Amino acid sequence: MTAIDAEEIVDKSTKLLGFQVTLDDSGRPMVDVAKLPKQNPPGKLDMKRTVVIDTSPSVDGEQWPAPRFEILIANLDSVGISVLQLGNTSCTKLLRANDHFLKDRADKRASYIGQALLWIGMDSAWRFIAAGLGKPQIVIAADKSRVAPRWHDTFVVDALSHAPESKALGPISVTSVATAVSDALKQIGVSAKL
Repeated sequence: MTAIDAEEIVDKSTKLLGFQVTLDDSGRPMVDVAKLPKQNPPGKLDMKRTVVIDTSPSVDGEQWPAPRFEILIANLDSVGISVLQLGNTSCTKLLRANDHFLKDRADKRASYIGQALLWIGMDSAWRFIAAGLGKPQIVIAADKSRVAPRWHDTFVVDALSHAPESKALGPISVTSVATAVSDALKQIGVSAKL
């Protein structure tokens, strides 16, 4: 995704959710949570110990391989953090995720993001929704310099900053993403070393 301006953030976010999204003085989106449907946590998930993994591809069609997400989920599980997978019907269902929502309406997806600790995914408009809900975003991208805007709680892991770990699984390692997740969790006061 190429860097986009404030008007595009508002347009994309508003179009996704179906209601007006605004920006604060710093240019960060603001999503009115009162307009989101009330969603009970699925199953027995404690949303205070749950992260959202969004497996939707980026606007440019980039995806992180499902096996990498599965390894990341195993790491999160080892420290007692659950995973709720969001995405669309083209996404591979992650077997290790605690629950999956690949067909939900956008406002329901946003409601789950708003209840979770943080959001992990590709450089898509969903990262703006997560930011608008005050959630840290772990953005997996080919090139960090193209991920803009960023806020104090936007953590970007890109292919250019790391040596390829595997030709089959792509250049962005699970270790790099896990480190960003640990940093984001630490920022919000949740200690979990992955």
